[in-house]
Amino acid sequence: MPFEFANEEPLSRVKVYVRLRPVQKPSPMIHVDDETGTVIVDVLKSSGGGPPRSTIEQSAFTVDDIIRTTNQQRAFEHCAKEYTDEFLNGYNATIMAFGQVGAGKTYTMAGDTKIHVHRGFIQRAIGQVMEEKRAHPEAGIVVYMSYLEIYEERMYDLLQQRSTDLMIIEENGLIDIRGLAKIRVETEAQAIKWFNEGEKQRSYGQHLLNQQSSRSHTFFTLYMERRVGRFHTEHDTIVAKLTLVDLAGAERLKKTNVERGGRMRKEACTINKSISYLETAIYALRVGQNYVPFRQGKASTLLKESLGGNCKTMIMICLWLEDCFYDETVNSLRFAQKVKFLKTYPFRNKKLDCATATKRRHLQQIANLQQEVALKDALQGRPGLSFDDLT
Repeated sequence: MPFEFANEEPLSRVKVYVRLRPVQKPSPMIHVDDETGTVIVDVLKSSGGGPPRSTIEQSAFTVDDIIRTTNQQRAFEHCAKEYTDEFLNGYNATIMAFGQVGAGKTYTMAGDTKIHVHRGFIQRAIGQVMEEKRAHPEAGIVVYMSYLEIYEERMYDLLQQRSTDLMIIEENGLIDIRGLAKIRVETEAQAIKWFNEGEKQRSYGQHLLNQQSSRSHTFFTLYMERRVGRFHTEHDTIVAKLTLVDLAGAERLKKTNVERGGRMRKEACTINKSISYLETAIYALRVGQNYVPFRQGKASTLLKESLGGNCKTMIMICLWLEDCFYDETVNSLRFAQKVKFLKTYPFRNKKLDCATATKRRHLQQIANLQQEVALKDALQGRPGLSFDDLT
């Protein structure tokens, strides 16, 4: 689908929220300041010399806001609704959940599909988009959806009985997945039905920390076209995609008590490696490396645009503040600290008519060929040719 970036706009920053899973006895080593959006962690340091003892230092992690509510609607309106609004206005947007196993990522994103008030961000985003479609028939809003799972570094289409004939392709700097079904949906009920069917195909496991633990990363995406402006021609059509990502949680094998050599141990190792690849790419982005290794893992490849491209992005860090999960909490907060410094470059996406798209593609091809000729001339010491129009 040919389109252009409408007008250059200011850089955007990845927003980071923390959502706390309710606990009866939170760790005394972790302190939460809701007013400033800061989580302060006590760190034990061995003192040098003298009798063996430890001193306490503190590390502070500041995020955009801290969410304590278990109310899904309030959490959605506070953190995610603005990104659905941006999507409806023609901007790519990503809403992502990250954290340890059992901290509430899948509850945040998918909720409880059987209890209406516990619906997750995905269902609520669907509802918001379909209400906009219903309320503005003059805009001719067209909506498609896809649902992808990455399990043990293999991609599965959850809307096609876990079809595996999928391939990541990159064209003109944009990432897409060849073979992934994009289903056109007309109503909220139809979209929710497709989503629920996809949920039935997901890979779940059961261990000590979670009775229904997601064993995969999932990418649920809505695609939209809508007419804007007074004349409603194809020149006035905007396009966008909204991706909601549930990242599988990194886990410590001893705490989940998975069997050595068993299936869940293999799954955990693959998940941990995938998260490590993602963190490596984020570090490279943050420090401004020329080469960012997105392609080490499938998840990091698909998040390339969300973390440093044409997208408005927010990440929900889910924390479980039990004392026994101190290390996992610190690791999640360190991840949050790295991500919140990432910059993205969002543009309003305007669809092009075929003639304009073809002309621009040809002009780009000519420019590329001119660069190749100029490079060859320079290497061979020849004077460069002039490509000015002949008159």
